[in-house]
Amino acid sequence: MKINELSRSQQVDEVPAGGLSQLGNKLGAKILSKIPGGAAKSKAGNMAGKADLGDTANNLHKEFNTYLGTQGKKMAQATGEELSAFLQSKKHKTSATIPSGVLQKKQLDAVLMQAAKEALAGKGGVPGTAGAPVKGGAAGGAPVKGGAGGKGKAVIPDNILAQLKQMNPEQKQQLAGMLQ
Repeated sequence: MKINELSRSQQVDEVPAGGLSQLGNKLGAKILSKIPGGAAKSKAGNMAGKADLGDTANNLHKEFNTYLGTQGKKMAQATGEELSAFLQSKKHKTSATIPSGVLQKKQLDAVLMQAAKEALAGKGGVPGTAGAPVKGGAAGGAPVKGGAGGKGKAVIPDNILAQLKQMNPEQKQQLAGMLQ
């Protein structure tokens, strides 16, 4: 089989945040965080935030695809009503307008990206409910007490939480780098 036959026979769908842009944001954040100076560190934080947003949107996309699979449907058959029901099952109330009927890829990606933005901002839902990696939380990446952090609930002891709150942003970033 030739490469062009493979690409014609199989549709390649990309999730809301593309792999190359995600890679660029993650690598850029790591590199810029090592450079001394406030501007580089600020840009590194921005890139890390974009990477977190992309990860959250991609996780929502994956979970929605799983949800559709339980309904016996494919992503190309997804409707606005199903997306709305999925978001409600995640206890997420989005401000995005969800069109009715079968959704185009761009419409679906736009709604999932908006839901991810709201979740990370704490407006529509909790990032942990979408299975997203929580990296920008109150303690510089650690899930806060009672928050979801993977399979079970993670609880940070009060003495450690107090120490984390006393750290400046640079120290939090350095700690997060050591934990990855």
